Amino acid sequence: MPRRFYEKDGSLRPLEGKTIAIVGYGGQGHAHALNLRDSGLKVVVGLHGAARAPRKPKAAGLEVSSVADAAKKADVIMVLVPDHVQGDTYRTDISPHMTKGKTLMFAHGFNIHFNEIKRPPGVDVQ
Repeated sequence: MPRRFYEKDGSLRPLEGKTIAIVGYGGQGHAHALNLRDSGLKVVVGLHGAARAPRKPKAAGLEVSSVADAAKKADVIMVLVPDHVQGDTYRTDISPHMTKGKTLMFAHGFNIHFNEIKRPPGVDVQ
């Protein structure tokens, strides 16, 4: 029987006082950003200049900025743009801001596994 986890089994304490960047605001980015915000955490949504107008995240009360600005100010960066643009997005907008102690997260590890994105030293990848 698989082990089930409930709200009481986790803690937000490691994320308190940190800024979490959600890169992309599609189905996954939307859900992650709202869930984290509703849990009382600081969230910034990073969107590409070519992305649709940031009306939806702004209407939801979320801070919106460019991907580069979100990555610069965040402690945790969750990359939720489509796989085929993740490598370029990382190299162009995120990589310059990946400093020691930050955490880089993905919904799955396709781009990490196939070396499209390489973890810099001192950065945790989840």
